[in-house]
Amino acid sequence: MTSHTGEEWLSLREAAELLGMHPATVRLWADRNEIPSRRTSGGHRRFRRADIEARLRQETEPKPDPASVLLVQSVLGRVRFAFTDGTLDTFPWYQHFDTAARDAYRQLGRRLLDLMLRSLNDETHFDDLKKEAVELGTEYGSITGNSNVPLADAVRAFLYFQTLINEGILQMAEIRSGRDHDIFWIKSFHQIQAITGEILPALIEATQHRGGK
Repeated sequence: MTSHTGEEWLSLREAAELLGMHPATVRLWADRNEIPSRRTSGGHRRFRRADIEARLRQETEPKPDPASVLLVQSVLGRVRFAFTDGTLDTFPWYQHFDTAARDAYRQLGRRLLDLMLRSLNDETHFDDLKKEAVELGTEYGSITGNSNVPLADAVRAFLYFQTLINEGILQMAEIRSGRDHDIFWIKSFHQIQAITGEILPALIEATQHRGGK
């Protein structure tokens, strides 16, 4: 059925067939307002084809592996703790980062975690991820040079947070041990090492180009 606005409306049966679901499931989703619907004057449900197709795309989109999400959350927790428990303030190199540099590094850190998550879920071609890692390293280097942070301290900062990432992987590997999980964590470790390994050289090159020490 097509309305005067050009929208195509489907019956409950037609919507269920399009989704490959039992009509009872689609009815339940409609009751929960998970799928928009309306009722005819006779009380029958009608669904816009556009809404059903959007739901179909949502159902077929790849979901991140739960283990990789746990890993990123573990690393994020470690990073947040380092910022809040005063550990970073005990390092002499951290004192050379002003507020603007610290804020900028935090933003880049969030992008690094997103890069990690995508590398573990094969959402992006690995060569493209490595290119993004180089770009990230270049931005780290630009911030370092603009903030007059000594290059050696920028390297120390990067290695410190890389250690937090590695510790997060090892901790998760211990918690979720088992044959299949061991293979996942070994793969994760190598994937992330390959990604983060592109960042440090790019950071150094960008800092040197800007006259970093």
